[in-house]
Amino acid sequence: MNQKILSGVLSCALASSILLGGCQGASTQSKAPESAGETSSASAGQITSDPVELRFSWWGSDNRHEAIQKVIALYQKKHPNVTIKAEYGAWDGWQQNILTQLGGKTEADIMQVNYNWVHSFGKGKNVFLDLNSVKDYLDLDNWDAEYLKAMTVGGELAAVPHGMTGRALLYSKPMFEQAKLTYPTTYQELMDAGKTIGKSNTATGAENKYVMLNIGKECPDLFIAQMLYNKTGKVMQVDGKVQYTEEEVAAVLEQYNEFAKSGAMPTFQQQNAIANESDPTWTSGRGGSIYEWVNSMDKYLGSYKGGDAKDEIGIAPYLVETAGQTPNIYVKPNLGYAISKNSKNPEVAADFLNFFFTDEEAVSTLGTSIGISSNTVTRDLQEKAGLLKGIMKEGYDMLAKYPQTVLDPYFEDSNVRGARYAALEAYRSGKLSSAEAAKQYITKQQEELDKLFK
Repeated sequence: MNQKILSGVLSCALASSILLGGCQGASTQSKAPESAGETSSASAGQITSDPVELRFSWWGSDNRHEAIQKVIALYQKKHPNVTIKAEYGAWDGWQQNILTQLGGKTEADIMQVNYNWVHSFGKGKNVFLDLNSVKDYLDLDNWDAEYLKAMTVGGELAAVPHGMTGRALLYSKPMFEQAKLTYPTTYQELMDAGKTIGKSNTATGAENKYVMLNIGKECPDLFIAQMLYNKTGKVMQVDGKVQYTEEEVAAVLEQYNEFAKSGAMPTFQQQNAIANESDPTWTSGRGGSIYEWVNSMDKYLGSYKGGDAKDEIGIAPYLVETAGQTPNIYVKPNLGYAISKNSKNPEVAADFLNFFFTDEEAVSTLGTSIGISSNTVTRDLQEKAGLLKGIMKEGYDMLAKYPQTVLDPYFEDSNVRGARYAALEAYRSGKLSSAEAAKQYITKQQEELDKLFK
C-alpha cells in the first residue's frame, strides 16, 4: 500500500473518534437523507423499469447471513423489478472462492471484500469497478476521504469500507471471580493466572480450563504480530519488506510458548479442532477470554453458554510485557463492498449499496452484525436505533483508548499469512526449534511478499 495512503489513514485512526465516527471533516459534507429513514434521491428514484437480476456474495456468521438477506428482501420490496440472489458462506475458503470467480469472470455483481483483497488481487491494479463511476447512485460523501483512500488502488476506488476494526480481549468474568483474580494485564500475570485456573488441567483433558483461547490460525498469528510490535516498536512489514530479525521473532515465539506451558493457553496438542465461536471450551465457559475483532464479538457472545449469559462477558485491557506500557494497536478497515467490472447493472448495484448504508429500516435490520459503521449516515442511524451499546461498543471504546496503526494490506494476503502460519505451527508442534521457526517465519514470508512486489 502506498505509504502516503497509510500515513493518511493512520493520522485519522489515531483520533479516538475514528472507531465510532471516523475523522471529522467529511461528516459535515455528507449528503444525508432529509429525514431519518429516507434514502438519497438516486435510491428513491427508479433507475430502470426493466427486470434486473443481481448477485450479492458475502461471508460471515449466521447472524450476518440472516440480517443481510432481510435487507435484500426490503430492497426488493421497494424495487419489485430487481431480484438479488444471495451467495454466502463461512470465512474458510472464501478468498479462494472469490479468486476463482474473478479469474473466470463469474463473480457476483456486489461483493463483500476484505481489505487486503483490494490491493493484492491485482498486484497494485484495481480488479473491481471504480466506484467513482457510479457516485451518482452511491453517495461517497458519506465516508471520510481517508477511509476511501485506504480502499483506493491506482487512483480508482475499488470498494467502500464498512468501518475500522481491531482486535480486543473479551473475557468471562465468573472464571476470574471464582479464582479470586482480576484479568491479567502483563505476560507474567497471564502465566500466573494460568497456573491457578489451569491447575487441574490434563495433557489432553476435555474439561480443561484456560485463561485465554487463541482459536484457529488467524488468532495466534495476530496475537504474535501484536507481541512483536509491542516488543520492537516496528510493524510487521513496510513496502514489502519484513522488519524483524530472527532473534526478535524467536524471542516472541518462545514467550508465546511459555503461555501454553504455564496452562494459560492450550498447547498445540490441547487445542480444539473446532476453530470458531463453536469451540466447546468457549461455549461451555471453560475459556477465560478470546482475542477477537471488535466488530465480530457478537458471535462469541451469542455462543457463550448458549447466549444466555451475555452479562458475564466484559472487555479487558491489552496485555503488555511490562506493567505501565501502552501498546500501539493494529487496526484495519474491517471489510468493504465492491462491484464487479463485469456487472451488467452497476448503477442498480450501487443503488442497492446506497440503500444498504442509508435506509433506516435496512440499517436497523443489519444491527451490528457487520460492526459499527464509518459511513456517517449509517452510524447516525445506528445511534438513533440504540445499537451502539453492549460488548461491541465496549470493545470499540477500549480500542479507542490506545494509539493505533493501520495494518499493511499485504499482511493478510493468504500466501504471506500462510507462511507465518506454517512456521508457527511447526514450532508449536515441536517440528522446529524457535530459531528454525523464526528463520522460516521471516524468509518464507519475505518470499511471498517479493512475489507481490515484483
